[in-house]
Amino acid sequence: MADGAGREDQVAESLLRGAVRAGVDACVYLPDSCLTLAIRAFQSHNNMLMIPCAREDEGVAIAVGLELGGRTAVCMMEASGIGYSALILARAQAQRTPVIIVASHSRRAGEPYDYHAASIMVSEGVFSGLGIPYEVATERQGIESLMFRVVQTARSQRTSFGLLIPPFIARDSAV
Repeated sequence: MADGAGREDQVAESLLRGAVRAGVDACVYLPDSCLTLAIRAFQSHNNMLMIPCAREDEGVAIAVGLELGGRTAVCMMEASGIGYSALILARAQAQRTPVIIVASHSRRAGEPYDYHAASIMVSEGVFSGLGIPYEVATERQGIESLMFRVVQTARSQRTSFGLLIPPFIARDSAV
């Protein structure tokens, strides 16, 4: 296994450990190249309900329904999907139903491609505009604790919460 692949696996496993420690028992996801290993790590957990979706807003709506049904879900997607999900996120915020979103890409240093600019603008803009707190992962070492705190805060404050994971954290392509 190459060094980069080992670090990628560690990030994915750390996300999973933090989520499980915080009580996450479901993952709604839309495939994303940056989050592939994280999605696979969640799929490998025996007690994790995995729900693939066709659209990001559909995924957020499913996560809301899971929360209302007594489950704790994370919703994984590319950052552009947050823009597609603004209406259901607004509904979730208005009714104080927490949705935890893990998405790739952020405005922080380390984004290697200019074509992600629109995705980055829409994700952070929607979070800010709807009053949804969010964190950006800045180092691999603290991912487990960060994931735990994001879920814990969303649940205790009855708010949605975003965790943006830049490509240089999720995969080793832009270190």
